[in-house]
This record gives sequence, structure tokens and C-alpha cells, in this order.
Amino acid sequence: MAAMFDNAKEYRDFLKSVQFDFSAFENVREKPCKIVISVGKSAGYMYEKFVVSYPETAALPAFAVLPEGIKCNVPENVETFFSSHPHLTEKSFEAAENLINFIKKHEPENIIVLLSGGSSALIEKSDNEKESVELNEKLLKSGLPITEINKKRSEYSLIKNGKLAEMFGKTNFYVFVASDIPFDGGEKFVGSMPFFREDLENTHLFKCADSDLLHDALLKKLTENTESFRCFTGSVDELKNLLLSRIEAGAEAVLVTGEPLLKIDSKNAGTGGRMSHFALTMLPFLQKGMKLCALSSDGIDGNSPFAGAVVEGGLKTISENEISSALESYNSAELLDKYGFMIKSGYTGLNLNDFVIFLRKSSS
Repeated sequence: MAAMFDNAKEYRDFLKSVQFDFSAFENVREKPCKIVISVGKSAGYMYEKFVVSYPETAALPAFAVLPEGIKCNVPENVETFFSSHPHLTEKSFEAAENLINFIKKHEPENIIVLLSGGSSALIEKSDNEKESVELNEKLLKSGLPITEINKKRSEYSLIKNGKLAEMFGKTNFYVFVASDIPFDGGEKFVGSMPFFREDLENTHLFKCADSDLLHDALLKKLTENTESFRCFTGSVDELKNLLLSRIEAGAEAVLVTGEPLLKIDSKNAGTGGRMSHFALTMLPFLQKGMKLCALSSDGIDGNSPFAGAVVEGGLKTISENEISSALESYNSAELLDKYGFMIKSGYTGLNLNDFVIFLRKSSS
């Protein structure tokens, strides 16, 4: 079978081949007094690719905020802060203060921002930190679309929804976004968008990557008869129904990219995320010769240390009771790992949504 990722190296190598489009920087290139800020799960990856595209920017003062646990691929001369994700912690508030102080220190006329998903938790400023942390925890389990979650986050934040850029009204913010939000205009909500708002004259937004970029890269690895679904934003159950309908119709290859929703109805949820939960949900329906890949492009699926799962029908038998219990307790990753189905890539540097690939043996 082609286009499956049976190990972490294959997966990371593929994601490294996905190229961002920074060409809009030509409009900013000659502007004076610039600094670079990179925030998000892809902060290191974006900075690295940006500097390769425009080598002169490597000499600019730079500040990066990345999740703890990510392998840092930014030069030592870049001031780097490791913060928390997906939970708000003291580090989230400390990171925001350090970032604000960095801007004040350099008093730039122009700021290049490289922004990717995950920034909502990585940087935060609030009048009531305890209340902000509690609300964020509720939102993480809510099953709401990310656009709605980020709108609610912005209500209690002092920096989200353009408020950080508003603090520096005389500074121009040129924001290059790798969007992990698969809705029209989703780039405006990435990281709850501290650096841009449409009514602010000093902010400018450029989308340099999104879910479609990942989708197109995956399609190139798949057969021509692949049935393709972009920007999926329904529930995990709706995704199951979609895929089952295509399997029953005889599809040989199916690709779905987007961000399915999973509401966590448990105070003591186990280990897993949308992709492992979906893979375990689908496993009983996979016959011999059917294979399913369900992965998160950032390499971290939910609260697990895994990117997701690659499962195959007819290979290993997991009892109905085990499956039902793991789904009910949201402990899908632990169970699938027990049977060797999980992929552990670590943070990949790319954050462009989840994807599902279904293949039959005859499609190879």
C-alpha cells in the first residue's frame, strides 16, 4: 500500500517536504527597523524556512515562543522561550511578558510575525490568571469549533484579538500565518490572533500555509482514484459515517483533511486525541486488506505523546470490550499503543490540521 506512514521517520520526512509561501515578504523587505517574532507549534520550523528564503533576516533581532518538549531548531542568537500547550500555565503569562518587553526594548518600526497554531496557550495576558486558566480547561473539553473557542478566549484576554498589536499603535505588524483552522478566513483566528485585527491600520495579514497545502501534498502521494475531502470540521462520529459510506461504496482510497470535533465527556479522561479516538472507532469496521492512517500534522494528538495511529484490519484482534471501554474513557492511545498501532513522531514543526487516509490493498 502506498502513501502510508508506518513509522515516525517516514512521517517526519514527508512533513519536512511541505513548503511555506513567504513571497508576500517582498512587500516588506525594504522597510527599515525590523524585528522578527515567531510564535506557535511551528515557530522553529517557520523561522528556519523564512530565514532560508530571505537570508538577510537572520541578522534581525528575533524572539521565538515554542511548546515545551519541542526540539529547538532556531539559532542560538534568537531569544527563545519554551511555554506550555495546550494548557495555560504560569509560563504562558511569563512568555507574553517577555515578548512584550522584547518589543519595547527594540522599539521597532516594523515587526515580522511568523504565527502558527498553538499560540493561544503559549502566550497570554489577563487581569485574572486563575479564571483564564479555568475557562481554557473548559474550552479544551467543549467540543466547540476552534473559531468559537478562540472567540471566547479573546473575551478574557488582554492580548488576543489584535490587542497586543493595539498596544504598539505606531508599529506595523506584518503577520505571516500558517493556518491550522480549516474554515474560510480561518487564518484570522489562528492563535486567537494577538497581532492582527481588521480594523487596525498598523496590522497586515498574509496566509503562507494552510490545510489545503497539506492536502495537496498528500494527494501527490496517493493514487489518481483517491476520493478527496477538504476542510472537514464535523464531529468524529460524522467523520466515521463519511468514511463508512465511502468504504461501503467500494472506494479504494480516501483522503480527508481538517479538524474533526471531539467532546470530552469525562472528568478523568485517559490518554488520546481526536485521531487515536477515530482510529479506534473505525478499527472494528476494517476488514483484511484495509488500512487506515489517522494522524495530527503537529505530531501531538490530544493529550498523548503520539501523532496518531496507523491501523490495519485482520492483523491483531482487540476485543469489543477493550475497544468500548477505551472509547468511553477516552483512553484510545494507550490501548492502540499496547497493540503497536501508534506513531510517535514528537513535534513535527508543521501544524496544518489532522488527516485521515483509507486504502484497500488493491490500490497499491
